[in-house]
Amino acid sequence: MHFSCKISNAVLTILENQGEDLTPIYEQSTLSLDLLRDSSYWISAPQMENFLSLVLHLPLKNEDSLLERAGHEGPELRAWGVLDSVLRMMPRPQEIFNQPEQFLSYFISPKPPIDNLRRDESGVSFDLPLPAEQYPLVTTYLKAAFESLPLYVGQPLAKCEWREIHLKLNWSTQQSSMLNEETIGHQVSPALFQSLIDDLQRTQREREDLQKFVGDLEAKILEYEKQNLDLAKVQATKVEPAISLLPAEGSLSGFQFASDTPFDQLFQNLARMQDYMVRAQQLVVMLAAQGKMTPAVKEAMRRVDWDFVKTQYPRTVSESMDVLRKMQNKNTEKEGTRHV
Repeated sequence: MHFSCKISNAVLTILENQGEDLTPIYEQSTLSLDLLRDSSYWISAPQMENFLSLVLHLPLKNEDSLLERAGHEGPELRAWGVLDSVLRMMPRPQEIFNQPEQFLSYFISPKPPIDNLRRDESGVSFDLPLPAEQYPLVTTYLKAAFESLPLYVGQPLAKCEWREIHLKLNWSTQQSSMLNEETIGHQVSPALFQSLIDDLQRTQREREDLQKFVGDLEAKILEYEKQNLDLAKVQATKVEPAISLLPAEGSLSGFQFASDTPFDQLFQNLARMQDYMVRAQQLVVMLAAQGKMTPAVKEAMRRVDWDFVKTQYPRTVSESMDVLRKMQNKNTEKEGTRHV
């Protein structure tokens, strides 16, 4: 399960607004604050809970009900990205929770299934498979955020109860919306609302797919770096310096050359070139994972035909090593003939 960084962005925004020093968060958090401020980014549920716990344990100027204030002040903080704009166009709180599972999917991924849904003019209630006690800090914020929803349409705060898996949200129907019925009929159409919501949901799905792809890349990079580190430790114990430059697998690992021969020198140069290329590939992957693939960088990669280079280079090295093997065998045969 993942939670949206709309939550962390709101908390960081309210901390800035009250003049807090964010340096301890930079120093202690295992997550980049740039990602925590990205309302379209997602982090795992334990990571979000740990982040909120870290914030609450800091010596703050105003510690009173921080998570509740961050949720209640959502309309002023504007920390939810596109969702803020969509909510401001809704005529009534009922419209916001017309599809509760869709609204929850803006904060919880994957989209949580709901059960026992009940609606009326003054509220909505349902069950969802997320006990409030499982992630108490996150659910504390979400409860306050849900209570703030009527503020987007000019009504007072709602009342949210979240006990175990049951969530109940009630709002006042005494005050009229900022958009009365006549104004709504002339200014905003239901089709427009639905179109905006569909666009937002599609964008969110695309973001989730992209984030999953990036997460997989980051995991592969970490695993690759760990393998390289382990390999370096093993190779450091070997006597032959040439062997320490070889990759762990592939055709390069089968060569052994006498020290200080032309073959040995050529082998080392090829191994270095292979290592340089691997580093270049790592750099490109890391840039992509950090969202730094600007149009200029992409154009430069296109001009050098990077996709072709990164697939062709290992083949070229392998072919070169095959040629080197043949040359070595021929040289060995000649040396043997001379001795005879």
